[in-house]
Amino acid sequence: MAKRSITDEEIGLIKAMLGRGIRNSAIQFYFNRPDRQVNSGRITNIGDGTYSNAAAIPAATDIELETFLASYTSGHGATTASPSTPAPAGPVDKQTVEAMFEKDAGGIWRLRAGETDEHECKANFGFKYASTWLRAVAALANNRGGYILFGVHDADQTKAGGIDKSYAVTGLTSDEFVKADPADFTKQLKAKLDPTPRVRSAVVCIGGKTIGVFHVEQHAGRPVIVTKQDGDLREGDIFFRYPGQSSRIKYADLRAILDTRDMEARQQVLPLVERLLRLGPDRALVADLDAGVLDDGKRPITIDPALVEQLTFIREGEFNEVEGAPTLRLVGEVHTTSGGGSFDSRGVLTDANLLLNFLKRETLFKPEEYIRYAVEASHAEWLPIFYFARKAGLDKAALVDFLQNLDGSARRRGKFVERAKGERTALYAYVGSPASTLKRIIAGDLTGPTTSKEASNIAMAICGLTSLGGLDVGQLLELITTCYDFAHADTKQAGMSNVRRAACRVDELLYPGS
Repeated sequence: MAKRSITDEEIGLIKAMLGRGIRNSAIQFYFNRPDRQVNSGRITNIGDGTYSNAAAIPAATDIELETFLASYTSGHGATTASPSTPAPAGPVDKQTVEAMFEKDAGGIWRLRAGETDEHECKANFGFKYASTWLRAVAALANNRGGYILFGVHDADQTKAGGIDKSYAVTGLTSDEFVKADPADFTKQLKAKLDPTPRVRSAVVCIGGKTIGVFHVEQHAGRPVIVTKQDGDLREGDIFFRYPGQSSRIKYADLRAILDTRDMEARQQVLPLVERLLRLGPDRALVADLDAGVLDDGKRPITIDPALVEQLTFIREGEFNEVEGAPTLRLVGEVHTTSGGGSFDSRGVLTDANLLLNFLKRETLFKPEEYIRYAVEASHAEWLPIFYFARKAGLDKAALVDFLQNLDGSARRRGKFVERAKGERTALYAYVGSPASTLKRIIAGDLTGPTTSKEASNIAMAICGLTSLGGLDVGQLLELITTCYDFAHADTKQAGMSNVRRAACRVDELLYPGS
């Protein structure tokens, strides 16, 4: 089964949109990305609860949905239209693809442009002979990007029976493309090409015949190179899309790609160099995450290797609040080392140590910094804050004021303010196995899980606690810690999300009015 790519928060938003009667096609516009397509069937599965654990995830509140719709921006930074406004057509939307074809005088639908350096036609699709379309994907990614159209004839040299089939829509002869999950395409791309091209897919009906569509983006890190032999693909091959053909790249075109990449790299580095010059050597440090060192050539600051590994969530080429991780925050006393000196730093705040510090009821950083990190730096939807507010001496009003003055996105900050005011809670009564487990916990049975599935069920059950009653708080926190260990080992996003929410529910019950 392909790894789930839609987050709990997105599932909640999609369910809220469906509840308002927004059409699947309009919902797709908000959640499709170049590296992930959320098709109409997936949205339907979320609505009926058959997609992953969608049935256990509550729909977003009206406030959450309105905030999301108001603040949503496209990949280019432009504010989107409201759900009632038709979304602009994407590269694989039906209207976009249909516009690429026209019916000739004989009633045959044909690709208007024919095969160019941005269009390649293939009569059919199959995973067995994936090398034929992998070559085309790599070639387009190394040029300007473009389309691969399956179920469309290429240039017809034979003209059998006097009929010219050049660029004619013939339709797919098998259902492999139609039944394929986008993850199936991605699996092939990742296995044979590096860096992995970004491809969007669609199935469109032209003149009553079904065709498959790939839209390939130009890759920012080109050249895309073949990494594994398959059919006529050889390890180390670099393909390029020329008018009418995808073939091995010519020297001049490869040289142009490499020169462009070098120029872009220099342009990316120059602002950093200029900033270093403005700051001066006494006020700047360079972070080497491979070596785990912040260094200016004189005062190296060492980062614990275990913490360095937790910083790999920063997406390559992205370092902003919308797409990747925000700036890392070093907290606590940091001592420099000289040569082989000793390390004495409290390190870097992460989701993991914030959650574990709460579960152990300890503060290794200033209490306010946990709250600041949760709002400004983390992307997790649920993180405990009331314990740290109590440790910082913040009552309800002071906590709200502190939250409102933090940086970060207004939408995320607003969620924490709602929690501080008691308008948003981690309380949720799940049904099924979690409901049965909740009864057992309320009865005082805090037996730990033996599998990751049990751990997730226990975490969901804890979210349904309306009070702590006579429960042993220490044992309850230990139980959540055990659930965390299973979720961390299993690496499934849903399991960890349930654990974080369970911790937040206990945080609310332990420190009301903080």
